[in-house]
Amino acid sequence: MKYNTLMLNHTMDSYEKHFDLIKRQMLMFFYSENVQALSSAPNYREFPDLQLELSSYASNTSLFIHNIALFPSRGDFVLEKGTSTTPQAMFNVFYENEAYGLDFWRGQFEQNYNFRVMPAAVFRNRMFSNQTIYEHLIPVVFKARENSDMLMIVYLDADKMHETFHQTASGDFMIRDERGQTLFQSAGQEPPINPAELRMDASSEYKSNGTYFFQVAGKYSGFTYVKRVPVERIASQSRLNKTLIGATAVSIAAAIIISWMFAAGINRPIQKVIGSIRGESAGGGFRSSIREFNIIRHQIQDKNKTDKQLSILQELKAIRSHSDMRPYALADKPFVLVLFHVMSRREEDAARGSFQTWLSYMRVYMEERLGKAFPDSMTFAIEANQIISLVHTDRREVIIDQLARFEKVFEQDKAFGNVTIAVSHAYEHSDRIAAAFQEVTDLIGGRVMSDRTQLLTEPAEGSIAIDMDLDQWREFQVNLREGNEPQLTNLIRKVFAKRQGKELTAAAWLEFGRNVIGKIKNEASPIVIAPGRLQEIFHQADKKMQQCVTAADLERLLIDWTAQAAEGFRSRKQLRDPITSAVVDYVNRHLSEEIYLDMLAEHLNLSSGYLSAYFKEKSGMNFVDYINETRIMKATTLLGDNTLKIHDVAEAVGYRNITSFNRMFKKYMGVTPSEFRRKQSADA
Repeated sequence: MKYNTLMLNHTMDSYEKHFDLIKRQMLMFFYSENVQALSSAPNYREFPDLQLELSSYASNTSLFIHNIALFPSRGDFVLEKGTSTTPQAMFNVFYENEAYGLDFWRGQFEQNYNFRVMPAAVFRNRMFSNQTIYEHLIPVVFKARENSDMLMIVYLDADKMHETFHQTASGDFMIRDERGQTLFQSAGQEPPINPAELRMDASSEYKSNGTYFFQVAGKYSGFTYVKRVPVERIASQSRLNKTLIGATAVSIAAAIIISWMFAAGINRPIQKVIGSIRGESAGGGFRSSIREFNIIRHQIQDKNKTDKQLSILQELKAIRSHSDMRPYALADKPFVLVLFHVMSRREEDAARGSFQTWLSYMRVYMEERLGKAFPDSMTFAIEANQIISLVHTDRREVIIDQLARFEKVFEQDKAFGNVTIAVSHAYEHSDRIAAAFQEVTDLIGGRVMSDRTQLLTEPAEGSIAIDMDLDQWREFQVNLREGNEPQLTNLIRKVFAKRQGKELTAAAWLEFGRNVIGKIKNEASPIVIAPGRLQEIFHQADKKMQQCVTAADLERLLIDWTAQAAEGFRSRKQLRDPITSAVVDYVNRHLSEEIYLDMLAEHLNLSSGYLSAYFKEKSGMNFVDYINETRIMKATTLLGDNTLKIHDVAEAVGYRNITSFNRMFKKYMGVTPSEFRRKQSADA
């Protein structure tokens, strides 16, 4: 009886703490400025940021949150972790349940509360006719008591919470609220607990009809937690417990004797290990005649070094763990940050791994040289082509002088790779590491496209934009449509020849490269160039451009891409005739509008039936398929601009319904727009 009471108290305490945690964290999020703005002035451009916050809560396994829905009373939308949708779709398709339909949720705006845990229910996802997903969830509702313009519905995973908090294999379990409603009941109860059998006293244990009932009241919520166990099981548990107590007593006595004998033999070595872990012996400096303890010593040294590197990485990337604790306390004294950005000169070296081998040698060299001059410095790789050095000093000029000597070494190894070194200013405290890292990253972005070693200590005075004039872009557009490779190549060479001898920043050259790619993609359509060919040509384009060491490298890359695109345009040119060309031009001009075959046929003085058949014969595509594919290809280009929201991209290519856009995009590209954008960012 005491055991079951104790376990129920433990379960109650776990549930209560979790409900309290959810209430505190979600209320803080609910009353944030961005969330509250949804009910008065929703800004679709802010949706991705809010969805990112919603996903971060849902991905935290310790919160047991399945999803979070933001439902304003004004505006026909619901925002959740995956997308924004209509209230009808959210509550009648994605989270469908007879008791929790759209009318129920709209009725909650009139209720007078700001936090309420609703009874658990099975929710079904009816998005696809051949697929129904069942989830056992507890809805928790947040709203402003005085201003009920918006609901926030937090769906908690009821089964996972029960599995985690109710850690006993025996006994049925139930949660009731202060009004007597059943909030949750464990599965498999035969027969289910009858609320009429329960006593009004929330904290009690009693026997009824051959069954023991255990009840306890929650400390914060006022909920009642109930456990039901048959009398036979209580009796068997008592007999088993007596046997286990006797066996445990014998085991404890034997363990004490064995432990004493073992400890007596290795007491001193263990004391040394503990002293090293506590830092009483710096760097794991103890030594022992026992081989295994020396292995432990090396492990402690490696762990201390790794912990320090992890702490630096946390600060560099401004990472904050849930507990806001760092694995190693960084020295709070002045420092200078040095970033070594290395680029491979030969693609075959990177493929064979010789570049990484050379990079490892350089890291060891820099660690050894900086370590001699500054004993507390830390040097380690943070990316595949970046090495960072944290040097504790306020004498920046001494570091710059030391690094100037490195330039000669790097120049000798130019055949392997090109090195750019960025040096931050001196910072007073370790909590400024993130700012220092941003400074050296910005300095690297201002490097010039040159094959010489560069030591950057101050930002570039101003980046000169590189671009064609309006007439050149028009000439580029005309020749691209015709597939005239020599003229396109000549236009690109003119741009590079005009800047020859000028050391322009890599950022300016990369922006020019992106403009060229954008112009080519804007001219693309399924008839102008074969579907998928453009994605093949420009696969990981941004990453490849960033790997260019010199402007000449970028020039060759852009000429090669332009030649491939011109060939694609030229090979499809034979499929075009005046009618198909007119269709292509019309669709491109009206892509963001509703396009009807009848309207286009009237524009061309043709019958809609004849135009449909003619277009299918010449292009091999149905008219509707051509429009959809053209829109999706245009959308892939717009998704490269991360400043555009997915909803804005959908409208720009003629889709007024975000669900239709997502479905059509996945049909043609195999992934959703969000997944496509994430993959593009990862490739870059």
